[in-house]
Amino acid sequence: MPEPKSENYAEKLLSRFSKGLVISILAGIGVFIGLAFYADIGEVKQSFTEFRWAYIPLILALAFLNYLLRFCKWDYYLRGIQIKLKWKDSLAIFLSGLTMSVTPAKVGEIFKSFLLKRVNGTEISKSVPVVFAERVTDVLGLLILAAISFSAFQYGKEALLVILALSIAIISVVKSRRISNSLLRVCESIPLINKLSNSLRIAYESAHTLFSFKNLIVATAISVVSWGFECLAMYFVLLGFGVDASVLLSTFVFSFSLLVGAVSLIPGGLVVVEGSSTALLILAGLSKGVAASATIVTRFCTLWFAVVVGLIALSLIRKKLTYDSYKNVTAVSN
Repeated sequence: MPEPKSENYAEKLLSRFSKGLVISILAGIGVFIGLAFYADIGEVKQSFTEFRWAYIPLILALAFLNYLLRFCKWDYYLRGIQIKLKWKDSLAIFLSGLTMSVTPAKVGEIFKSFLLKRVNGTEISKSVPVVFAERVTDVLGLLILAAISFSAFQYGKEALLVILALSIAIISVVKSRRISNSLLRVCESIPLINKLSNSLRIAYESAHTLFSFKNLIVATAISVVSWGFECLAMYFVLLGFGVDASVLLSTFVFSFSLLVGAVSLIPGGLVVVEGSSTALLILAGLSKGVAASATIVTRFCTLWFAVVVGLIALSLIRKKLTYDSYKNVTAVSN
């Protein structure tokens, strides 16, 4: 079965996402309002008046460093499966994918594969596993950060073990050709899926390469460092609110909350991440007002900042693609 025409499908996907993004933004605002009322809106307001806003540029810079390092992982993966792309185009496509941060488990980042198809003709089935591998190694990186900082917080051990077990199971299935080929044969026997058999096998070959021992080590190491920058961002958010918290505490709260949000499959981990973060900070001894305020600022400077960066990158790459299409049409007509 031929792959969908990326140009039309990408635009349809973007149109659907645009509607979903508006809903997610409204939901995000609702979550923040709910947090404020839960913690006592007067106390939250007081916390914000005392917040040292001079920390914001540093916090945003740390978040952006996370995006840049994750781009390095994306580019490393592309080169690993022989996808050649100019680094400027690669960066634009990667950053555009950040717009999809508010989709369930970030699966909307598959949109990057459609952009890649339009830019250099790479088969969608070949590049989709890159997005999958990114998510798995993100989880592994966050697990390592949570494990390192676990000494600062004696909660969540069971949840971490469950997430670790699921991650190991997924990697083991991809690494085992016998199990994967058996699953592929089952898919080929299903009438509606067998038409995609060729695409599924191409996708599996990419995934098998991406999950080699070397690639797992390199990508997970990048994930640990990249997400570590956002853990530091939360640390400076807490400092901004006058909280004398340790880096270990902020690392555990941030990484654990994101992991729980990822497992929930709720778009952007909304409610789950905010609820987990606020609850953990309260357990750590912070007042409800400060805990809720710190969570709100952290989410604005990480999740929603990523969406803004993605929208800017997406607008730029759409202009480039429109210009390239115009040049091609002009060349043909001449």
